[in-house]
Amino acid sequence: MDEPSTIDLPDGRALSYAEYGDPDGTPVLAFHGVIGSRLMWSLCDEDAADRGVRLVAPDRPGFGASDFQAGRRLLDWPEDVCALADHLGIDRFGVVGFSGGGPHAMACAHAVPDRVRGVSLVSTVTPPETRASADPFNEAVLSATRFVPGFSQAAFASSAWLAANARPQFRTALVAGSPAQDRAVFDGPAGETLVNDSAESFRMGSRGPAHDLPLVGNDWGFDAGECPLPVELWHGRADATVGVDLARAFGDLLPEADLHLSDDAHYSTYVNNRGAIIDAAAR
Repeated sequence: MDEPSTIDLPDGRALSYAEYGDPDGTPVLAFHGVIGSRLMWSLCDEDAADRGVRLVAPDRPGFGASDFQAGRRLLDWPEDVCALADHLGIDRFGVVGFSGGGPHAMACAHAVPDRVRGVSLVSTVTPPETRASADPFNEAVLSATRFVPGFSQAAFASSAWLAANARPQFRTALVAGSPAQDRAVFDGPAGETLVNDSAESFRMGSRGPAHDLPLVGNDWGFDAGECPLPVELWHGRADATVGVDLARAFGDLLPEADLHLSDDAHYSTYVNNRGAIIDAAAR
């Protein structure tokens, strides 16, 4: 597992990232999920190279080797992204967001639309105004992360311990309850990468994911329905994490969107469509 590159941000924090694909290609910045890291995008290395895409995958604050940022808001993320792009000599870039990375991609489209080429979201978390038909249990968990002190930290503490001390049990917990489509992905060639990616979330403990989940699960701080750019949405009908009705509602909310549905689930939608997903952002 390669160590990331790191830059120092204006406020002194370290931001870690990795690059995949064609180093001279069209830049696309790729954002991981609430449990995740830069490592998930290593699965796109060959696909990105074939499509002439330079894929840059940063770890959000508190994930991987990126320093935690206390009090971070969703709209703080575009500042880090632009600092990274400037450091790499990148003017305009596409954005891809998986799951909890989707709201972060949307934040970039909202805050710096002049720098964003295209927006591609896969298995994305959707904004609160779409979630009238969301799974009640999932909604209760998201509400608890906002209103119950310490809930989010406690929810991720056991995962952080397992990632550091009991990797087989960590993998079992990660896959437990997954639809068959996702279990097949974890049992296949991509499985080890996805497990390592999830464990890398907790390199610095559980503070990063614990802070991230309330950000994407509650008020985003901007109106997603006023997105100034077209959005490509990729979603699986078997997704048990973010139900397909939420993706449909999100597509209806956006001024200009294409929704690509498959019979996949949460992770398998990404793994089985990853070439097309990054290609859409590059366009």
